[in-house]
Amino acid sequence: MATCEMCGRALRPAERGRPRRYCSRACRTRAYRARLADRPAPETRGPARPPRQGAESPEAVLDRGLIVRTAIALADRESVAVVSMRRIATELDVGVMSLYRYVSSREELNDLMVDAVFGDRPLPEPGPDGWRAKLELSAREEWDLYRSHPWMAHLVAITTRPPAAPGLMAYTDWRMRALAGQGLDFATLVQVAIMIGTYVQSAAVPLAYEARAARTTRHTREEWARARRETFERTIGAARLPMVSEFGDEAFEASEPENIFEFGIHRMLDGIETLIRGGGPGGGGEA
Repeated sequence: MATCEMCGRALRPAERGRPRRYCSRACRTRAYRARLADRPAPETRGPARPPRQGAESPEAVLDRGLIVRTAIALADRESVAVVSMRRIATELDVGVMSLYRYVSSREELNDLMVDAVFGDRPLPEPGPDGWRAKLELSAREEWDLYRSHPWMAHLVAITTRPPAAPGLMAYTDWRMRALAGQGLDFATLVQVAIMIGTYVQSAAVPLAYEARAARTTRHTREEWARARRETFERTIGAARLPMVSEFGDEAFEASEPENIFEFGIHRMLDGIETLIRGGGPGGGGEA
């Protein structure tokens, strides 16, 4: 079997045309650079001519923004698990090491991806009237981001070490400003703003699992549930769980991620309203 001239990996037979020489664009690019390095320096007379327009190498147009956008597109198309410096280099037809001139690590790349997504959808200024309408809007905007990019919840959810992403932090700042003047101390403003973000992020985690399951099984959640109904009823019935055994179509619909989000955000806003009416965490006012 033929092997790649650069890395030695086995090559798949070409469907048509000339036989393949390299296993990937990255290997082809490395081979091209090696050939250039082996060429003798040409004799020149007079100043060198500038390169022809459009003749730049892939590295010549490389920048941080292009790397980040490529990573986001790859995560959207497949999953965040496949995003790596090597895979991005292959997508861009450049050498892996050239990426590190712009992004120092995978952790920094994650931060930049999150920042870019949130930065593309800033919250409006000043926003709707009233703290409750503002907080609800911010939650829905963040939820829509996770619906558009299900993988992102894995990068930001349930962590005490949030990404260094100004676009994400802008949501926290906006929520705190929405509550300013409601009689809550600064620490409580921080806790409320983070609580809302944490709730939305954790509620969105199932979206990523559902997207991955849909890709691998080719079945929707409803199709999966119908196929497993008999097994579910038999297993739950044997476990003697009287409430769960009543789980039917209505309960299944109520457990959809979208409906869980809707239920939870309204109950959370109700709780914040109670907190404000009571004068803060230690207040004794009526709800």
